[in-house]
Amino acid sequence: MCIKTANEIGRYHTDNLSAPAKPHITEAMEADLLDNFETIKILLSTLGYPIFEEIRKPAKQKEILYCKSKNIVAIGEMSDDGFVVFKGSMAILEQTKSAGAWVTNMRKKLLDDKILVQGNSHYVFTEDFIFNSPSAASVTVLGRQSNGWNEWKNKAGLTIDKLYRLDTLTETVKS
Repeated sequence: MCIKTANEIGRYHTDNLSAPAKPHITEAMEADLLDNFETIKILLSTLGYPIFEEIRKPAKQKEILYCKSKNIVAIGEMSDDGFVVFKGSMAILEQTKSAGAWVTNMRKKLLDDKILVQGNSHYVFTEDFIFNSPSAASVTVLGRQSNGWNEWKNKAGLTIDKLYRLDTLTETVKS
């Protein structure tokens, strides 16, 4: 059930490609195991591994943000889980030499997992992908070191830093 659920949710890719057959057990034992599964879901989410939690779309539409450079546009938004880059967003093909190992490894993982695929002149996201921060998203999209709090902007050109950090700071000072 764990493997099947993790594959259906699609947040993470499992190494075990074959889901074992459901064993023949009593109803009472199945109920106990389902209770154990719910406990595992809660514990994993609490520890920062929401393997069995669906990517939640916000109840109300949040601020749509854009990261643009060299004929590419990526679209995303802040979420409770980090920063979501939307399906169809573009990323630069060539990364800079100074991008660093982290950027190289992240882009390679996304390519291996077919989350990023090569288009004519850029990469394309094949599904929504959650990064742990706006900067992780921007370095992947831009193929270079960058500060996502300054790279991601709304339609009016305001950065995430101005939209979220400065508003939070202003509210804190007022109270």
